[in-house]
Amino acid sequence: MAILIPALLVSLIPSLALIYWLTYKMRKPESEEYKLTCKKALRNGFLSTVFVVLLSGTLAILLSLLGFKDGTSFLSSLLHDFIVLAFAEELMKSLMFVMTLKKADYPSTWLDRIAFMVIVALGFQILEAVVYSFSTNAGQIIVRGITIMHGGYGFIEGWFYGKAAYTGKKHYAGIGFVIAWLLHGAFDFGLSPEFAALGDWSAVLSVSLAFLSLVILIVMIVFFAKKNKKPQYLEPIPSGTSFEAQA
Repeated sequence: MAILIPALLVSLIPSLALIYWLTYKMRKPESEEYKLTCKKALRNGFLSTVFVVLLSGTLAILLSLLGFKDGTSFLSSLLHDFIVLAFAEELMKSLMFVMTLKKADYPSTWLDRIAFMVIVALGFQILEAVVYSFSTNAGQIIVRGITIMHGGYGFIEGWFYGKAAYTGKKHYAGIGFVIAWLLHGAFDFGLSPEFAALGDWSAVLSVSLAFLSLVILIVMIVFFAKKNKKPQYLEPIPSGTSFEAQA
């Protein structure tokens, strides 16, 4: 525990720094409505953990009734990581993102929506990190924190959700969700004992998935630093329309 607590605190620094940057530094100082919505997104990210627990518990029970008990086999572990964990978490984060948009008091832009989804994901990641600190090792805690995996997946979903709203093609929202879900499930399963038991090559794949999360993080930072100057990301999209095109 003496090692886990410092590891947890270190792991939270990247998420907290990114939340601060997106909320207070990315937009102009006078964008008070934007800042307020960022705070709502963070609160909804925290709230999503409650619904994830409820949905994950329900899905775990259903899989158990079907004969797939967590940790009893390779397939059970695979289904647990992809459905009970990754699917439930990405679904609830997405719903909290939609709730954030519905309560927004101004017409947000494509760029804003990406930021909101990232902040929702980071809110969830912060509380999840606290929970994980009781059941994992310091190395995994720090890796999850440094790569900001939830923030990266939130960036992918937010970009596609914004594109769906901007273009009026709703299927983009589904594409973003599926990509984030599969990457998330692969990341979790790559850290499982069942996957590690496949052989030494599994460690290479696990490291590659962690490295991919780091690459997504770098792309996200570069995007927020440079892409916000492009007109398509700055055109207001009326609030209350999650994935519809705007004239």
